[in-house]
Amino acid sequence: MILSDIDIKKYIERGEIVIDPLCPENIGPCSVDLTLSDTFLVFEGVDIIDPQKFNDLKRSTKTIKTNGKPFTINPHQFILAMTREKIAISKQLAATLEGRSSIARLGLIVHAAGLVNPGTGILQPKPLVLEVFCENTAPIKLYPGMKIVQIIFHKLTTPASKGYDERKESQFAAQNKWMPEKFENTTTT
Repeated sequence: MILSDIDIKKYIERGEIVIDPLCPENIGPCSVDLTLSDTFLVFEGVDIIDPQKFNDLKRSTKTIKTNGKPFTINPHQFILAMTREKIAISKQLAATLEGRSSIARLGLIVHAAGLVNPGTGILQPKPLVLEVFCENTAPIKLYPGMKIVQIIFHKLTTPASKGYDERKESQFAAQNKWMPEKFENTTTT
């Protein structure tokens, strides 16, 4: 079941949804618009990215903080971004993130790993990481504070027995990081 605006407000009042800061005008009929922060992770020109070698992965990226100024994403460039809002949801809810149609119509694809697990942010509310790709043939300016995605809340049939942030296996529980700090090496050559 997807929560309506009425239910979203009730869950916020009860503390089962935390959105900080919350702009009440961003609550739509069945979603809440989230905005862009001013910090971006950019992949630099490397021949190959090996996700099983963290040091190589770390060397192939650069964090850019724009201090409130726009960031320009180039055609066919992939970056990571974050929401300005910090989020927490109870173990009774899950959420999905969808790119806004006004952004998609610019040729900007925003994906957010799709699912926000029950219990995300319950230890400490945190921003959500967004995967952003420019399909346009022209560069696009990304303004901190611009509406970038919608979060849609789903009520579970029963609360999850263990929230995402409570699981030892959860890679991003303590804080929302760009990338996991360890990659399990299962490849043999």
